[in-house]
Amino acid sequence: MHIDANAVRVVAEDTRSSFASYDLAILDAAKLSVTMLEANALSEVPARDSQIALRAIHESTGHLISARASMVRLVGHLNAIKLRSDQAPMNVGCPGETPLAGSLVPAVPQELAVRD
Repeated sequence: MHIDANAVRVVAEDTRSSFASYDLAILDAAKLSVTMLEANALSEVPARDSQIALRAIHESTGHLISARASMVRLVGHLNAIKLRSDQAPMNVGCPGETPLAGSLVPAVPQELAVRD
């Protein structure tokens, strides 16, 4: 089966971008959990109300993690398609950076960086 080489590269890049978006959303949800716990410690919100909020954050985070798992399955399917095509030898790499490649926190552009 023929697949355009540029299409393979574009799909791979969009897949990496999707993983980065999910990862940042999960990170933001984790930060929100911590923020809610800190806010509860400084406030007089009834336990029942704070529990509802924390449960909602947890459920939302679970949906994000499930969606990311669906993306993992998608990557496996896309790789299977590519392996049956004329683009099988092409190596477009794995989605996302390696754990040691950097931070999920975006770099600050040079023009906005604080200088000593």
